[in-house]
Amino acid sequence: ILWDESMAGNAYEWTKKNPNGIMVGLIGADHVKFDKGVVGRYRRLVRKNKTSENSNERKIGDNDGQSLAILLNPTLIDSRPSGSVGGYKNAASSSYPDQITLQLRYLKDGVDASSDETSLPSSTGGVLPLADYIVVSEDARS
Repeated sequence: ILWDESMAGNAYEWTKKNPNGIMVGLIGADHVKFDKGVVGRYRRLVRKNKTSENSNERKIGDNDGQSLAILLNPTLIDSRPSGSVGGYKNAASSSYPDQITLQLRYLKDGVDASSDETSLPSSTGGVLPLADYIVVSEDARS
């Protein structure tokens, strides 16, 4: 968490100082997926800056601070919760994009994760997308 926060903070500071610049960050899959890594933290900083009324800092404009999460050649392991793919063949290979989970469902507050009600649609708190875009190259499928 601290590592992601640091990378997001540094990216955010750079974009404030370079309003016409384009930053490209090449980071590992675990720092991208489900909007909880660097990209999600960067977006939070941009939103916070846009809504801060008492700050004397330069504010990032409406068209600035845009970000995209692009996951390259994800594997089944990249797209599932830790420990949930042990029985899957080829889970570490990006040659099977049809096995990738594109979103992660989470439960509403107060729903016991060990109860039968976890499978009910009414227990869903929401879903997080794996990334804004997913790219699977031909070379990765060989």
